[in-house]
Amino acid sequence: MKHRLHHITEYARQKIAQTKGKLVYNEGYHSVPRQSNQELDAKEKQTFSEQLKAYQHNRPLGPQKTICFAPTRSLYFGFGGKAVPCCFNRDFEYGRWPDMSVDEIIHSARRRELQAELHIRNFDKGCQHCRRQIMSGNFSGVEALLYDTLKSNPPAPSEMIFELDNTCNLACVMCDETFSSKIAKEKDLRPKASAYDERFAEQLEAWIPGLKIAKFLGGEPFLVPLHYSIWERIISINPKCIINLQTNGTVYNDKIEKLLQRGRFQIGVSIDSLQKERFETIRKHADFEEVMRNLDKFIATGKKSGHYINISVCPMQQNRFEIPDLVQFCNDKDVFVYFNTVYTEGFDLRELSSEELKKLIEFYEKSLGEMAAKSFLHKRNLRFLTSLTEQIKSWHMKKQKNEQEYQRNHRMAREAFYELLSEKLDSYQLKQRLYLHCVQLPENLMLSKHQIDMLHDIDARDLERVLSDNDDATLKQLLNNFLESQDISEDE
Repeated sequence: MKHRLHHITEYARQKIAQTKGKLVYNEGYHSVPRQSNQELDAKEKQTFSEQLKAYQHNRPLGPQKTICFAPTRSLYFGFGGKAVPCCFNRDFEYGRWPDMSVDEIIHSARRRELQAELHIRNFDKGCQHCRRQIMSGNFSGVEALLYDTLKSNPPAPSEMIFELDNTCNLACVMCDETFSSKIAKEKDLRPKASAYDERFAEQLEAWIPGLKIAKFLGGEPFLVPLHYSIWERIISINPKCIINLQTNGTVYNDKIEKLLQRGRFQIGVSIDSLQKERFETIRKHADFEEVMRNLDKFIATGKKSGHYINISVCPMQQNRFEIPDLVQFCNDKDVFVYFNTVYTEGFDLRELSSEELKKLIEFYEKSLGEMAAKSFLHKRNLRFLTSLTEQIKSWHMKKQKNEQEYQRNHRMAREAFYELLSEKLDSYQLKQRLYLHCVQLPENLMLSKHQIDMLHDIDARDLERVLSDNDDATLKQLLNNFLESQDISEDE
């Protein structure tokens, strides 16, 4: 009952705020200023402008005075001491700890500079991820949304995100040694020492009272000792602060359970499959049954303390047809779902063909039609799946366009292939010989630009020599070599 009332209250609050946003912040509907987003061409900028207006309507509090509040409301401490705006913008550095103190980083001019750029809706300063998500229509995947509901109290950040150490016990297939010490060890790489220590935790104390939320990433957050020191400070100084962390679900013990009961923890558990074999293939070194048991413990503890649990899913080529099942699993468990975008080669959904993406879209749309939304949480989860589907639609359109363009530019009929070469020949006998070999080729040939250029540039005397000096078997092999390796040469 408590959860239901909270969801109803939250829904009503957001609707009121959205109405206010539409009335007060008309600036949010303006087109993208000409001087911003110079990385986009005119057509891309037009698409971005149109999608930006739609995105403004989909923000939790409606249109706001700026497109992203990350620079003023949040601060991200990453590996190596880097202080940056968020996990998707690691290029625009505010400074580095311990070269700069926490105080100096918070008061840095770089934070103010980025906020000014985002105020004119310029995403060129390292914010390309959110721009891509907006342009694709995947509004739920826009990181900037997370900062809309944070209360502002500049220069103090309302949120701090900590990615201090890559200590991890898993070697997930889509991850790398930057985020997993286990992978680094398996690659015989020297482990990187964390840039942070107890002095860092001490410097945080002055800013902990103003925090609404503190997020902890990894590695595996429960395996990083410094995290426990910071958690104890937060619980002691500001017990109302939400402590959000993303875990792989392999670590749960009495110490953790007691800690969760004392603090306002929100736990995200990474689960990419409900099939044991697939799960353990993706989350290498994890035990599926153990993670499922721990998930239930996290959910039970969360319900007792009135905090949310979410399941974070990485949609990939390997698990793409299991995504609706994972959403339904979250609905059945009464927990939120969250989708990460995977860019790792061999796992990225964008690598699929347009036909494969089309099948995936149809599958997701059919699944959405079959799933019932019985609560605010269920509706929210289905909305996230809808946004993921919209993102895949944008990938499908782009892939289809690229494939069609490739077909137009690189498809050559067998007859055209013969005509292009035969017009270089004067001898009827050689033309006839070439024709007899060309008619054995496929009706349509897919050639690269390099191959087509070679056909145009081939010297008539060289072509005559190849046709005159080689037997039929060799000529057939030479043609096959050209089609496969982009070269006609007797050396092949």
